[in-house]
Amino acid sequence: MNVTYRREMKHNYLIIEQDKSWTEGYEINMLKENQINGLLKFHLKQIDSRSYFYYEITSKQPLNRILEFHSLNKEELKGLIAGIAQVLNRLPVYLLKEDQILLQPEFIYLEPDHFLVSLCLVPGRDRKFSEEMTELLRYLLGKVNHQDKECVVMAYALYQESLKDNYSIDTLTELVGSHNTSPAAGQEREERNRQDLTEAGESQSGFTDSEKDNIQVIQDFTQTAQIKASRFVSWRPLIIPPAVMTVAAILFWSIFGYIGIKKYWYIVLAAGILSLLYGIIKSGSKNELKYLVEDSAKSYSDYGEEQEEWQTAFYESKEEPRAPLKSAGGEELIQTVLLTNNQKDIEVHILKSAGPGNQDIAITYTPFLIGKQEGLVDYVLDGEAISRIHVKIEKAGSDYCISDLNSTNGTYVNGRLLETNETVLLNLGDEIFIANFAFIFT
Repeated sequence: MNVTYRREMKHNYLIIEQDKSWTEGYEINMLKENQINGLLKFHLKQIDSRSYFYYEITSKQPLNRILEFHSLNKEELKGLIAGIAQVLNRLPVYLLKEDQILLQPEFIYLEPDHFLVSLCLVPGRDRKFSEEMTELLRYLLGKVNHQDKECVVMAYALYQESLKDNYSIDTLTELVGSHNTSPAAGQEREERNRQDLTEAGESQSGFTDSEKDNIQVIQDFTQTAQIKASRFVSWRPLIIPPAVMTVAAILFWSIFGYIGIKKYWYIVLAAGILSLLYGIIKSGSKNELKYLVEDSAKSYSDYGEEQEEWQTAFYESKEEPRAPLKSAGGEELIQTVLLTNNQKDIEVHILKSAGPGNQDIAITYTPFLIGKQEGLVDYVLDGEAISRIHVKIEKAGSDYCISDLNSTNGTYVNGRLLETNETVLLNLGDEIFIANFAFIFT
């Protein structure tokens, strides 16, 4: 499946090239003749023996691009699952199949301000929906806001449900619905829990009942290990001497026979006394007990380190918080960057305004997003012609490059209009037009 992007006038398209044999099914006519809410608008072009499926993506952004700089909260996750479910429920009316939906994050498009879902349906495609949905949920586990506890719990519950045999999108929506609690109810529950803890004189640890049960199991396990270890240490001085004396007696008997034991009995007795003294001295040391308990605890923690695959994906995706976002009208422009001792000074480039009334834009880090959707971009450029997420500036080795991010009114570099999602290298002195805002790269 060959995927490209193209800009035609003020419309942007995702283009999938297919064999001509894939264009003979009834699904093509269904998509061409019907505008199905929640599916990307479709039309077909045929050139020679090749067929091209055009999907309009104007003013939309792919899920993976949004989640590159933004973490999902609970409401957004609920909206995403509900949006996918609503689209799938409309398909049977048009005799379309859920297995034809592309569920890779780069093909799920959203309206950034409202998080409305638009999916890409490829006629003739035959992949198992349930497996791809499981992969999507696994991906989302690493993209949720880790500070939003309810969102984390819901994301994990959805992923676990998708691992079951014969699950459906309806079971996922029911699961999302079970997590639907109003903010007032949530605050009331938290206040009630806080009062219960205060009355019990306990610290507010933030653990759930199941987590507290797990902690109690660990404590009981450790306490049992301590008791067993302490009993063993207290009895050891009485166990070791007889064992040592027996071994010594067997040794003399094997060499000299019964006469050897009778002749060297005092050596056997001395070995027993010395081992008794050694055992008493060692039993007074706390080090061995400490090691025994630590080994027990370590064996338990080693079990916990055998994380499932989803846990690896969840924890490895944590990102440092982004620097505060500032708009074009904000007073502060350059953000503070913390440098470690072994870092070189960061090279700061400027998009120097070439038009009246505009401000310079300092590129203090990369990747750097420019658009008008506050909360999703690094610099808010306020203008009617500016898209919500318009361009991205990033480093490629020692060079800087700029990418048009599916903008409606386009991005120009030295007079050339960039294609949708096209990336070009920047040189000092390049003239850049972000829609109708002119800048010089310095």
